[in-house]
Amino acid sequence: MSDPGNHSHHQGAMGAHSASRRQFIGLWPDARTVQALSAWATKAHALCGGRIMRPDTLHLTLAFLGNVQATQVADLSAAVPAWRVHTGLLELTRLGRFKGPRIVWAGPADARVGWLDELHTELWGRLGRLGFVPPAEPFRPHVSLLRNAGLGDVSRLAVAPPIVWTPSRCVLVASAPAATDSYYEVLAEAP
Repeated sequence: MSDPGNHSHHQGAMGAHSASRRQFIGLWPDARTVQALSAWATKAHALCGGRIMRPDTLHLTLAFLGNVQATQVADLSAAVPAWRVHTGLLELTRLGRFKGPRIVWAGPADARVGWLDELHTELWGRLGRLGFVPPAEPFRPHVSLLRNAGLGDVSRLAVAPPIVWTPSRCVLVASAPAATDSYYEVLAEAP
């Protein structure tokens, strides 16, 4: 499968497996941002254990689509490159955790980031026209750093200076679970 950092797309490989692969649209970080996020993940791992996300899988999900039917995959892959996406400055300043799924994440100080909220709303408007239904829960921008994390108060970890990131890649990704991890394949990219 292709590395999300790689611009080669293997759309033909999707074939019959399309319906069983989870998909999402996300913002992909540049190498400098990945390096900073990985350093935060290492600090969090020392406190909580769990599984550190591989550097090539770090991203901020804008729209989780779940399992997508093969016919929708084709429509979506064709539509995304025509969607112009506008981003802005994002400051990741803190670590947090989702207790249910035992995920430790990096995120902004405030869950409301103007340009990010606008982009999220705009994307779901476009996705709605393709038959996708937005989630009921509010959008919480974050980058997952650890999965299956143990106990530990990540809010007391020193994560300064903030990670300042202006995303330049918005991609449609298919996720294929494996025995120990998930592997991502970029299907399309919005300019």
